[in-house]
Amino acid sequence: MSDETDDLLEAIDIIWQNFNSCKAHFPYMPKEAKGAKEARTAPYYIRQGFDIKFVFSKGISEGAIEKINEVGHWINQNAIIRLCAVLESFHIVSNTIEINFDLDGAEQLNISRRLRNCFVHSAGRYKAFESEHRKTLKIMKDKLGISIDGCTDWPLSIDTVIQPLFEGCINYVKEKAKNS
Repeated sequence: MSDETDDLLEAIDIIWQNFNSCKAHFPYMPKEAKGAKEARTAPYYIRQGFDIKFVFSKGISEGAIEKINEVGHWINQNAIIRLCAVLESFHIVSNTIEINFDLDGAEQLNISRRLRNCFVHSAGRYKAFESEHRKTLKIMKDKLGISIDGCTDWPLSIDTVIQPLFEGCINYVKEKAKNS
């Protein structure tokens, strides 16, 4: 691989590591946590060395749970936006550079790009009345195998969406470098 490809893969890895560091502090909190005085970050992050314990002096409120989840969702969106920005800066994809769907990872790159566009050209919320949003959600269902029944916001689970998108984009970069 070229030095430029190595630099791009390193940049993607840095985004991934920073994303996980941030998300460990804002894991998804279930509504059932209401009233809890302590919580640990999700096992996903603990396995990565982020064994974080949260202490709530009065017990976590429903509003605090909603805010933590809102910030976590925003961090997930930010990871995809940053991933696409670095891919664009290395001329992997842009408005004028088409995705080569013959390459491994093309579908994940396509979903990442579509999500990025939906996030940055709106308030970041899923809007069922927008055809691009509905189309992107359907592609996510078809290509990632996630359930979209009853979706009122973007499904951005780390293990079923974010990680597969990063892995697919990495594969695409490697395949594109091999075929250049």
